[in-house]
Amino acid sequence: MKMDPVHQHNLPYWWSAALGFFSLLSLQDYVFIIGAVISAIFTIKTYYAKRAEEKKRMLEEQKRTQALVDYLNGMTNKPFADRSSATEIVAEAFKKVEG
Repeated sequence: MKMDPVHQHNLPYWWSAALGFFSLLSLQDYVFIIGAVISAIFTIKTYYAKRAEEKKRMLEEQKRTQALVDYLNGMTNKPFADRSSATEIVAEAFKKVEG
């Protein structure tokens, strides 16, 4: 049986090159690589957790702002005598901002 060099794959050569490369690394290098990977994973997880928390906080702020706008719109529709003085000041400022 004749060996055909065209149809052979180079897996043993790649395997040898990989083993040669990793044999150059010491235990300290492996510990550093593992630590760097763990640190990168926690950094990415922290980034996404903080991003989700910030998005939730912004939604809550928007809800509060909308509730305040609804309240002030309701107060501007009430007669002048039914409004408190603080609400009147805010309602007038609100009208100036809208207009």
